[in-house]
Amino acid sequence: MGKKCLSTDIKNFLDKYFAFEIVESPKTGYLALEGKISVLDKSDKLWGHFKILILINEAEYPYTVPIVIEKTQIINRDWDFHISKEGECCLDIPHKLIKRKRRGIVFEEFYREVIYPFFANYHYKVSTGNYANGEYKHHAEGIFQFYNEEYKLSEVPLIINLLQTAITGIKYEPNKKCSLCGGRKYKKCCRNIVLSLKQYGKPQLYQDLSIFKERLKSK
Repeated sequence: MGKKCLSTDIKNFLDKYFAFEIVESPKTGYLALEGKISVLDKSDKLWGHFKILILINEAEYPYTVPIVIEKTQIINRDWDFHISKEGECCLDIPHKLIKRKRRGIVFEEFYREVIYPFFANYHYKVSTGNYANGEYKHHAEGIFQFYNEEYKLSEVPLIINLLQTAITGIKYEPNKKCSLCGGRKYKKCCRNIVLSLKQYGKPQLYQDLSIFKERLKSK
């Protein structure tokens, strides 16, 4: 797929979003798009403009997450606004981006569902003090929040057991009582969570495991 797929998707995007153009990329192997996002409220009142740079890995597309850099420096370079000192935007928590990456993105869809809402949410927060759909926390706290919201998990020892099972590939008898939480049959209990965790890949799972082990030590 790669470049051919990317070329088609970018053409379709540029046919609809005239404020963007292909520019020279500052990063080797990446296609660069530069342009302006205009954010409107529900009454079509203009909230503001952002100039942004989007970098897309040509070889990995569509199984890659675009890098988005805010160039106008309107947003304070602070993690409270989910942006680095260099202007790179933290568009979502890693796990949600990994899921998109694994299934493959269509750039125009990613722009509509992830990139544009990120900047619209900034104006919403400035206007109201809160993000439109709630806010995910930073770093370790964001990981805790994700496990709680996605899997309804709050017990750190259980999360550690689930992560270790997903990483090592330990198999449990599906029709016996769940060895991880002591609940009903494993196949109707924690197995589904273990299978779901595997989709994030071992590097992310090891990172999560380290965070939860630190959490356990601090208690």
